[in-house]
Amino acid sequence: MNILKSSAIYSFFTFLSRIFGFLRDILIANFLGAGFLADIFFVAFRFPNTFRRIFSEGALNSAFVPIYSKLVLGKEKNESGIFAGNIISILTFSTLLIVILVEIFMPYFIQLIAPGFIEDEEKFSKLVYISRIIFPFLIFISISSIYSSILNANGKFALSAALPIILNVTLCLSLIFSYYFSNRFLEFLSWGVLIAGIIQVIFLFFSINSNKIVVLFTRKISSSVKGFFNLFFPSFFSSGLLQINILIGTIIASYESGAVSYLYYAERIYQLPLALVGIALGIALLPSISKKIKENLLPEVHSSIEKTIKFALIISVPASIGIYFISDIIIQVLFERGEFTSFATAETSSALKMFSFGLVAFILVKILTPVFFAYENARLPLIISFFNLAINTILSVLLFYHIGFVGIALATSISAWLNVLVLYIFLSKKKYFNLSRAIVSPLLVVICASAVLGFYLLVASYYYSYYFNEFLVYKLLGISVILLSSIILYFFLISFYKPFSYNEIKKNFLINE
Repeated sequence: MNILKSSAIYSFFTFLSRIFGFLRDILIANFLGAGFLADIFFVAFRFPNTFRRIFSEGALNSAFVPIYSKLVLGKEKNESGIFAGNIISILTFSTLLIVILVEIFMPYFIQLIAPGFIEDEEKFSKLVYISRIIFPFLIFISISSIYSSILNANGKFALSAALPIILNVTLCLSLIFSYYFSNRFLEFLSWGVLIAGIIQVIFLFFSINSNKIVVLFTRKISSSVKGFFNLFFPSFFSSGLLQINILIGTIIASYESGAVSYLYYAERIYQLPLALVGIALGIALLPSISKKIKENLLPEVHSSIEKTIKFALIISVPASIGIYFISDIIIQVLFERGEFTSFATAETSSALKMFSFGLVAFILVKILTPVFFAYENARLPLIISFFNLAINTILSVLLFYHIGFVGIALATSISAWLNVLVLYIFLSKKKYFNLSRAIVSPLLVVICASAVLGFYLLVASYYYSYYFNEFLVYKLLGISVILLSSIILYFFLISFYKPFSYNEIKKNFLINE
């Protein structure tokens, strides 16, 4: 499997999805701002959306793909079809049961995920109502996640990456429809989430059938189901560490008015490079190294992982620098209009700067964690995840007490770097993966080029405030010039180092089975 090609396909459709996602968030910021109404929607949407990210980008993919790939590789189409059908049936029933219980006890559930809302009776009751509309989305996203993993394991990455487009377009239409025919933005957004989930399942079902991929729903239980759950439950925590940390951040942020919204808008920015690089590479890497491990091609496994990390660093380090130095410009251009004020821009920008410190770590976690699951070792990442979860929670509470919601973003970044360190230590100890000396030179080049880029962006942002900071057209022109010139400058700088020529990139990162 061509890792770079597969990840490029995934990244392309993810990029399109994020464009529509930014359009969705621009509309939400315009109509809801970053206060009372926005806080309610983001908290209500947070929990099922957290499951979506953990499932589709982590737990289900990490647990399902290695086992399913081996069944497909062994030409056991009926067995792979039965296995897939079993997992879909079990998860559908399980999530349906969870949804019923949560719907019944929603007020108590809201007290757990947003304790800061309890004192405001109107805000709390509205949140309970909106959450009851949105939460059944969990059923459909669970089904979608398994179907997406089936497509990924068969080398079909496009639709699974493009699925969020359906959600984003549906929510945009919901806001527009509400603007013209009603002002009930929260209700329309909430029903839009549920409708999008149903449409996603329909698209995936037809894609599975059109690609003639076998999925069998029978009473027979595949012998591989036990192996799936042995990987799934640990993976739920380890692969979803970032999302669980964000959920904890939401719980703590609920005690400060507007903080949930500030953190949400900041997360939307840094998660673009995370999705385009970290998640895409991690999803494409897993089936590739799983098959190499089955064939006992361990040197190729090590090579594949290191080359994937190199490529991730080439993109993630300058992205982190860029986000830090022009965070205020990004937030202003994207969101500052309508109900989203200049004060909200300053607060969101502060959170985004703190998240930028951890961007590289977030991406590396998405690459390193699947390696454990490719070796079908779920115990270690589970232990590591609990350790980091505890560290993040403690840091979030302490920093929130001293510096407010910005401390939550900083705590998330610090815990992510600790996660990378511990993951690598155990990967090395288990001899699953070790970095070679070959990574030192390109890493130094990336750091030096990024440092020059940072200085350039500091100067560029200064001149932006004088020449482009008035009308929207000027702002768009200004940020476009900054981004384009930054990309040209960075790749010009690293082009002086031979391994970053086209031929070397092709040789190092186009990994074929």
